Amino acid sequence: MLKKILLSLATIFLLGLGIAYAATQAPISNAPRFIEIRNDGMSVDQFDTETLQYEKDCYSDELLLSVWIKTIDTNRSDYNLYHYLFRQKNREFMLLDQIHVNSSGTIIRKVSTTYDPNSWTQIVPETDPEKWYSSVLKYAQTNDKKLKKQYKNRKTDYNQKNTDDGFLEYFSGIPLFQK
Repeated sequence: MLKKILLSLATIFLLGLGIAYAATQAPISNAPRFIEIRNDGMSVDQFDTETLQYEKDCYSDELLLSVWIKTIDTNRSDYNLYHYLFRQKNREFMLLDQIHVNSSGTIIRKVSTTYDPNSWTQIVPETDPEKWYSSVLKYAQTNDKKLKKQYKNRKTDYNQKNTDDGFLEYFSGIPLFQK
């Protein structure tokens, strides 16, 4: 009887130890996906850290900030998503996409524009775009090394995939041609 009790206790102990070990091996998220910019009780504005990235301006040598911003009216269950480009030095923005989403996640309306270097808009003090710009810029400055590394990796991946129009990709599965 004593052996059964000791065996049961040892099993429970080892099981608990295994669960504790598994918990320490689980990935830990460093930051939330959405960071709140404003919450005035009537609306909430957040930017998406997973979509925030540097983009090269195709007309200049400038790195732009590309980000999606979510605005929620607290009295409603739907929300809006906005895709903005921000110029870091000139305090300007450009709206590329505007999407209205209902409570079930269905897109109700989508308006998109193409990049136009003449469409930059000055950020007016004390407006929502200024709050968005300030929050996004602060986050980007704090995470500059990570964002630049992601930009460099995207650029390298793009260049590797597009230098030969996919012709050499066929050979990448053959051991002789693998790196």
